[in-house]
Amino acid sequence: MSEESKKIFETTVGMSFIATRMIQNAIQNKISKLRDDVNFEQMLVLMELDYEDGLRPSVIAERLHRSKGTMTSLIRHAEKNELIASAKDPHHKNAKRLFLTLKGKKVHDQLAQMIKDEMAFATQDLTEEERAHVFSAMEKVILRYKPDFYAM
Repeated sequence: MSEESKKIFETTVGMSFIATRMIQNAIQNKISKLRDDVNFEQMLVLMELDYEDGLRPSVIAERLHRSKGTMTSLIRHAEKNELIASAKDPHHKNAKRLFLTLKGKKVHDQLAQMIKDEMAFATQDLTEEERAHVFSAMEKVILRYKPDFYAM
């Protein structure tokens, strides 16, 4: 049966969507049991700042494919919970830069390990060859939508 004649969730991308949502939901459930001051979306912001601290909100929004309004809300809540701090950007008078606080770094490190564990659980039945194949296939999909993905 061709991909075109299948129902959406019977396709390769449909299965990828289902798997991604299942993993994301499992992670969100575990986050909510561990912490009441951060959710999955906020954790994504913490992960970006752990990777590269001092980013402008617009850069994080682009990397996470989120709107300006969504980012404003995520930043507001993360600042309120003392997970991140903002400072004026010395090179752009109307811009700011975001930084992980010590609390934010601690929360990130705690939750990042749980996320790694959940990702390992999700893929534990895949062989190394299957993992490499899935990685390569997903990389091609990502690059179709975001050719400069690795330039970010």
